[in-house]
Amino acid sequence: MKHRKLVFAIFSVTLLAFGSWFVILQSIDPFTTDWFSRLMFFLFFLTWIWGALTLIMFLWRRRKIGSNTGKILACCVRQGLIIAFGLVGLLALQTMNVLNILSASVYVIALILIEFYFRTRNPHYA
Repeated sequence: MKHRKLVFAIFSVTLLAFGSWFVILQSIDPFTTDWFSRLMFFLFFLTWIWGALTLIMFLWRRRKIGSNTGKILACCVRQGLIIAFGLVGLLALQTMNVLNILSASVYVIALILIEFYFRTRNPHYA
């Protein structure tokens, strides 16, 4: 029952973040906006992608594995955050016009190494 409430909370925050991101997307001009509007755009986008990826991975793994939903949910939250940071980070680099194949490769490899660190830190973790 505890996991159901947590999944509902993640779903609710994801919907709220998507709505806020969509409002910002429709109301600001990206060429003339200030830094605060861009920061809010990236924060809401990060929250939306994080929640969506977490829910998709959780539902897929729960259907495939079926048991021990606590470890599955914790693993999905962590991996969803890492993937969301990857997407938003690459988008931010593109916005600053510094994205090239070398910087993208270094960034993605760093995120993969962070995930490997968390996997090897506790071998009994999902």
